[in-house]
This record gives sequence, structure tokens and C-alpha cells, in this order.
Amino acid sequence: MIFNTWLFAIFGPIVFVLYWYVVPPRLRAALLIVAGLVFYAASIPAYTLLVLALGLVTFACARGLLALSLDRTGARRWTLAYGIVASVGVLAVFKYAKFFAGTFDGVCAHGCANVVPSLIVPLAVSFFTFEFVHVLVDVYLGKIARIGTRDFWVFALFFPTMVAGPIKRYQNFVPQIERALSMPRLDPLLFATGAFRIALGLAKKSIVADSMNAFIGPLQAPLPIYTPADYWIAALAYAVKIYFDFTGYSDIAIGCSLLLGFQILENFDRPYFAENVSQFWRRWHISLSSWIRDYVFVPLGGSRGGRLMTIANLAVVMGLAGLWHGAAWHFVVWGLWHGLGLGVHRIWTQYVAVHYEKLAHTPVVRAVSTVGTFGFVTLGWVLFAVPSLGVAGIVYMKLVGR
Repeated sequence: MIFNTWLFAIFGPIVFVLYWYVVPPRLRAALLIVAGLVFYAASIPAYTLLVLALGLVTFACARGLLALSLDRTGARRWTLAYGIVASVGVLAVFKYAKFFAGTFDGVCAHGCANVVPSLIVPLAVSFFTFEFVHVLVDVYLGKIARIGTRDFWVFALFFPTMVAGPIKRYQNFVPQIERALSMPRLDPLLFATGAFRIALGLAKKSIVADSMNAFIGPLQAPLPIYTPADYWIAALAYAVKIYFDFTGYSDIAIGCSLLLGFQILENFDRPYFAENVSQFWRRWHISLSSWIRDYVFVPLGGSRGGRLMTIANLAVVMGLAGLWHGAAWHFVVWGLWHGLGLGVHRIWTQYVAVHYEKLAHTPVVRAVSTVGTFGFVTLGWVLFAVPSLGVAGIVYMKLVGR
């Protein structure tokens, strides 16, 4: 189920009324779990079993990790590995098997792509995979000391964040459950704030983001009739579209959560006003960028292995971030584009900007940095918008008048 549909316009109010005015507080958790199942089943009902199966594996492994003593290192590592492989394996099979088989087939011409079946990707498989991996890793590291049955399933099947985030952290979400479920009534201010965020999100998606579709045609199907100006307008329009689309969905998710008594962390913080690409990623899709930092970049070694290793780690994690967004090489190259930007920025700050700190904070330099960062991000969005790398090459050539 998607938020900006008539189906959700019926589903959402029904859940809200049942939650606050019909179901007693002791049964609200059960209502949230059932609502999550219904919300997900509205897409492809059979895949609801997949989510439940992965949830059961994650829950069992997490409880197993908590039951094992710390000195049983081997057993704990195997339990962690089993849980992670289960989630990541499902993600790989459904979302990436055809992509990798096609890539191998293109290189070796062995007909691999014809062997792998074309599977419909389960809705939000990337999001619930990341949440399940987070739970397992944090239990293993001792950051989560208890996994309750009710708390885990409310967390896993919380429908406002189920299909497009923000990606929740168990430690931040679970303490809110008891408080939200025991509230006698919804606070009027909370209701007003939640309703406003929902209305704002719908306006962002349906009015602003969707209206940009009229301008982005040159990025998806370059034609001789388009001028370089058309391509620049298309690139800028796509930058507007993707921001208002993503932040609009987050606004709706945050608003729906507030109407149920939960507070979800903000996911965007004026990213197009960032003064460098590093700052951009601290403001853009915050729950995703922080997840990648904590569960991929840091385990790889982060910035502890010297300048070259840090840049290599940035390239790897951003390439994976691109692949997470879509199973195609133009998404990978988009991630590498940002990995390159992050690497160059790190070198710049360590070896150049450090000698000109006073100059770096002047209004003119900050304005130029902001415009330059936005330009870098916008050119990167071309890779995100096009259907293939070949089309991306054509678009970039058209942008420079070739």
C-alpha cells in the first residue's frame, strides 16, 4: 500500500478510529501488528509470508544471541551470521540475482540471465532487511539488552515506516511503545502536528513532485528536438522532484506515527543548503546515511586505515548505497559519484581548507560552496533518473552542448 492512494485514504482513518476510540489500550499492540500485515498484504499478499518468515528468523536469532553467554564467541558469531545471511540473502535473490546474472552474461555470454527467473521484488524489501540487520548487529554488540515478542513485532510491522522509512532504530522506537499504547487519548497538539505533516507530505508528493514529471522527459528519452537548456531544466526539475518525493513520504510517515502516539526521527534537514557533499549526506535521507555509516563504513574500517583506505571505503559504501536504491549499473555509478565527492572533500578539508579556515567561513565562500554542492548533487541525479548508463552519457554530452 502506498500513502498517496485512495486505498490508504480509507485504511488510515479506519486504523486511527479503531486505535483511539474502539480497541482498548491493552489490544492496541495487536491492532498495530494486524494493521501492518494488512498494509503490506495490500501490495502482494503472498510476500507477507516472506516478511513474517524473515521476522521470525531475526527474532529467533536475536533471542538466541541474548541467551548465549559472551564467552561463547563462536556460537554467537554463527547465530549473527545466520540471521544476517537470511535477510541479505532474500534481498540478493529477489532484487539482485537477475542484475548480476545479466551482468555476468554480458561479459561471458553464457546465457545466465535466461536461467534466473524474473521475480517481482517484494515491496520495501530493502527497508525491512536493513532494520532486521540493525537489530541483530546491535544485539550482538550489546546495544540491545532485551527483545520482547510484542515490542519486536510492533517494531517490525509498524506500517507508517514499513515501505519507505525512515529506517527505525530499535532502541529509539521500543521505549515509546508502552507510553503510546497506554495513552488514554491523543493529545490535540500531537494530532494537529501529525495532520499537518500528512497534509504537507501529500502536497509535496502530489503537487510539487508530480508536477516535475512534465519537465524530466529529456533525461529518460533524449531526442533531437531537445536543446541543452531543456536538459538543464530537466536535471533541475528532477532534483526538485526527488527531494519533494522523498521528503514528502517521510513527512507522511512521521505524521501518521504522531497520530498513533509515536515520534519518528526526522529524515531530511534542508540538504540542498549543504555547503559540501559530506554535509549533504548528513542532511539527506538521514536514517539511511547513518545506517550505512554504522553498519557498513565503520565495520570496513571507516577512516582508521589512512587516506587511501578511507577513500576506498567511501567508494565501496557509496557504491553499495547506489545499488541499494536500484539493481542497475547507473545506480552504482551514482553511488560512486558521491563516493568520489566525499573522498575529494576529505582530502580538501585535511590538506587545503585547514590553511584557510577564516576564509572558508565568509558569506561569499559559503554561498559559492552551497551552489557548487547543489550543482554536484544535481549532476549526480542525472545518473539516478536515466534508464541506463548509455542514456546518461548522451544526457551529459547534451548538457555541454555536444
